[in-house]
Amino acid sequence: MTLPYRVLVIDDDENALSGIVEVLRAAGHHVTSCSTYENAKTLLSVGSYDLLITDVRLRSFNGLHLVMKVRAESPDMAIVIMTGYDDAMMELEARRYKAEFIRKPIHPNELLDVVGRSLTNVRRQRRWPRKRVQGGFRVTAAGVPAAVVDVCYGGLRLEMPLADEVPPRFEVEVAGIGLNLEVHPVWSFAADGGGVVCGAALASETTQAAQTWRTIVDRLSA
Repeated sequence: MTLPYRVLVIDDDENALSGIVEVLRAAGHHVTSCSTYENAKTLLSVGSYDLLITDVRLRSFNGLHLVMKVRAESPDMAIVIMTGYDDAMMELEARRYKAEFIRKPIHPNELLDVVGRSLTNVRRQRRWPRKRVQGGFRVTAAGVPAAVVDVCYGGLRLEMPLADEVPPRFEVEVAGIGLNLEVHPVWSFAADGGGVVCGAALASETTQAAQTWRTIVDRLSA
């Protein structure tokens, strides 16, 4: 039996919100909805979701702030950004945060297509708990010095001083213990102070290096 995807929908237009929820539930998704920015922050802090769908304008708040929060704290979550305003910059912002984009008014078939694309790469078979590393620790990633800022059994989040795009596959060398991890980026975006923030997953979870990595994560989480 396939578990339904867990979707959080945020829109301050109650009619639009109920319509989106109805379409998604009819498609078999488990949907949670809310109409305010503050309620959305609460739900994101206490719940786990596969997909966030948010309007850009939530009364006096900016829905992109929620998108940034999700990318920082739950980088594996898929995102769809909605807007009813004619603003070409929103599509650029969506690409920046590795999100899908849809314009209002929402048409059911278009919504389901966008949601389907968003959920294609969501990996639900394992949900590793994440641990933030206070102060980070230094590694070499893709041949350059980098900092690990949070970890889980299945991967890590890196701050990398790259000017170009993150390679589709690269090695992370943990100095001092001879550990080399082969990883692939799941998401990345330009950091405010320069460089790149990248969420990377282990290329394999069955190698000796992966087992050693899990031991390191356990020690960091103690």
